[in-house]
Amino acid sequence: MTEKMVDPKNAKTIKRETFASPYVPADTPRAMYLGNPHIDNLMTTVVALGAEVWSTRRRLMVIEEFLAEKGITEAMIEAYVASPEKVAKMNAARDAFVARTMTHLAREADMPISTDWTVKPVLEDKPKS
Repeated sequence: MTEKMVDPKNAKTIKRETFASPYVPADTPRAMYLGNPHIDNLMTTVVALGAEVWSTRRRLMVIEEFLAEKGITEAMIEAYVASPEKVAKMNAARDAFVARTMTHLAREADMPISTDWTVKPVLEDKPKS
């Protein structure tokens, strides 16, 4: 697959090969492959997160190349020490990310999907008079 992009150095449109492939939807969008729809959903999520991590890593490699061209080395990046204020902001961003992406994995479920979802009043046994 190729795409058109603008070269930032000379503002010309160029064609380049990409590593993306077009999305191909499933023939049966509600199919269950791993025996449990929740497991299927988790697997889909893990694959999607893997793709996101790789695309972020690839982008980071490009940014590091640009930084190296400007004289900022990997050693300089590794030696960076953030101020206490920046550490607090990074920690807050990390905590928000964990809450957004991981808390559902700790959710307790105590109602099987086959449960009757109608709410029925609980009647106490009353002694017969």
